[in-house]
Amino acid sequence: MTDIFPISFVFSILLIFISKIIEKKGIVNIRQSPQTLHTRSVSRFGGIAIFLSLILVSLIDSSENYQFMRVALYCSSPIFILGILDDLQLEIKPIIRLIIVFPSAFLSYWFLGVEAYSVDIPYIDSLFELKIFSIIFICFAIAGMVNAFNMIDGINGLVLLYSLTICVLILLFQSSSSSLDINLFFVAIFFAILAVFILNFPFGRIFLGDGGAYFLGIMLSIGVIKYYQINALSPWYVFSVFIYPITDVFFSIFRRIISKVSAVKPDSKHLHHIVYRRVKKIGLESENSNHAITTILMFILYFPFLLSANYFANNSLILQIQCLIFISFYLAIYILLNPKDLTNRKA
Repeated sequence: MTDIFPISFVFSILLIFISKIIEKKGIVNIRQSPQTLHTRSVSRFGGIAIFLSLILVSLIDSSENYQFMRVALYCSSPIFILGILDDLQLEIKPIIRLIIVFPSAFLSYWFLGVEAYSVDIPYIDSLFELKIFSIIFICFAIAGMVNAFNMIDGINGLVLLYSLTICVLILLFQSSSSSLDINLFFVAIFFAILAVFILNFPFGRIFLGDGGAYFLGIMLSIGVIKYYQINALSPWYVFSVFIYPITDVFFSIFRRIISKVSAVKPDSKHLHHIVYRRVKKIGLESENSNHAITTILMFILYFPFLLSANYFANNSLILQIQCLIFISFYLAIYILLNPKDLTNRKA
């Protein structure tokens, strides 16, 4: 499975080389959007390197051990293609994106049995006895996570390091009942991401792109939910693992509502943007240094909670408490760094 690393690395180098050739022809790859913090042309196709390396290895090795990963890749393909189209700067309306995301979420339920059984909350749990509710819930949850991963993207290494951390901690704390195909799934994703991470952090030679963010959002959602199912963990384990992107997306929606702007309109007021602007005030000349410090600071914020989520994976009460603590920390840091950003005024 470690052969995925060199394959992903070679694909990444090739994509960087192609980007340089295209740039010489006058075609620059700079996104004109509010959340973009980069000022130079860089390949946004790191997600392609991750996707192709996983596809290639899973097809070469046709054993049953990689069947889960193969099916997960097929299920995630619509979302991955959607993200690549966005990276090619083809304008796709937010509502259309949401509609396209649902087929992948449903495919993961249909072919992999990825679903939710409860949330450990009285009365709400009884709704999961209705199959249609369970299906709708998991489709919305996965679609939301795909969007959340894209929201926290934009800083060198941020989503990649977060994804690597999820994989490492699950493998370190894996239960004795964990199946080999699920373990190999996380090992494969880890090495595919690691190759891109080395080139992305801290120097930003290649970006993950929307395709990569969407892809990691659905693949890790599928993997973590299936891991929770197989090991009969607390449903709050899944919430705890993804509490950072979940908090970011819900707070962003709340912030935009009170600011009277579209909830689906992108902006540069996420917590990592606020932290990045504070880091820039230090006065470092290197943009890469500013990105690196921001990514490390965000890692310091979410890592203890990811570690705790895996250690207390069966304890719903502790996981619920830690989710509340993280949300409190997130809000406190946001308000402390930029209290005026709860309005639509410029930060």
